[in-house]
Amino acid sequence: MKEFSIHGSTIYLLPVIHGLAKEGEKVKNIFYKFHPECIAIGIAPEDIELIDKIKDTENVEMPLQHQYYLIHLSKYGEVSLPPSDILVANEISRKENIPLHAIDIDDETYADMLTENVSIFSLIRHSRKIKKLAQKEFSAKTAEEFVYEWYNEINSIKSFKKIEEEREGRMAKAIIKLCGRYKKVLAVVPLEKYEGILKKLESYKKGKSITEA
Repeated sequence: MKEFSIHGSTIYLLPVIHGLAKEGEKVKNIFYKFHPECIAIGIAPEDIELIDKIKDTENVEMPLQHQYYLIHLSKYGEVSLPPSDILVANEISRKENIPLHAIDIDDETYADMLTENVSIFSLIRHSRKIKKLAQKEFSAKTAEEFVYEWYNEINSIKSFKKIEEEREGRMAKAIIKLCGRYKKVLAVVPLEKYEGILKKLESYKKGKSITEA
């Protein structure tokens, strides 16, 4: 976790592995250690709306990419669906009566990004790559190593990597915007995007603009 200040507000930037059951406890521990005024989480707004509606996880529909990811992740520890970090953040928000903000892009914006940046040939290559990942033997020894290995595989196609970098930029901007409203912000972000978001926030502190693309 990284702690730093922007516009007089303190940000607690916490990386988590979405899907790993133990990450919920990490969110809880950090929250009650620092008592932030809001929680920002690196998921789409639609996902927050669905948290309380999901009762039967066995019938939750997921893209193949996410299914394969969780299957591989389960080799490194117990997995949870929905991700425990999201569930715990939502529970804390309700219990402590503090805002929970989604800082990732919504589904419509992501679809627009795909249309603008990804060719049909790149989509075909990406689909084939995902199918191959189902059978891939990863060399990672830990869950953290696996997340980075998976992320690099998924984003080996330049157009998809560009979209992910833009998402990191938008998350960083969303966190900065929250600093104008709250004195202490707990930002829970996916581990694979942690370094990118951190670099953009540090660049902003140095007076540089955040480049989304």
